[in-house]
Amino acid sequence: MTPDEMTAIYARCFPDRPWSLKEVTSLLNRRDVLPICAPNGFVMASCFCPEAEILTIAVAPEHRRKRIGADLLKELCVQLPTRDIDTVFLEVAAGNLAAIGLYKGFDFQEVGRRKAYYSRKDAPAEDALVMRRALT
Repeated sequence: MTPDEMTAIYARCFPDRPWSLKEVTSLLNRRDVLPICAPNGFVMASCFCPEAEILTIAVAPEHRRKRIGADLLKELCVQLPTRDIDTVFLEVAAGNLAAIGLYKGFDFQEVGRRKAYYSRKDAPAEDALVMRRALT
């Protein structure tokens, strides 16, 4: 998947704060960032041993509920331990019930909350849940 394709998918998934091509390219050029791509979706994680943070999982809206996100998350959880990562964190909008369900299905546990973390164009800011999963 090209950086242009990733940028387009991300913009459709997160219209309140889309990443620019420059931001995506910058992330892909960082040594600590692990990208995993599939047709119609991708995940990026920042790895700092012994922890990683999922920066995003983005699946084109018309391709959701086809296990793309689950497959990306599964592959990430396989690859991270090969980089000496034993714990992975993420943030998710408190109202994103589909994503929260996906993460809970992969044994992520809520470990914190950031009040009014996500700004939105036409609605009040939304809390972020901080979730964690041990890989070992």
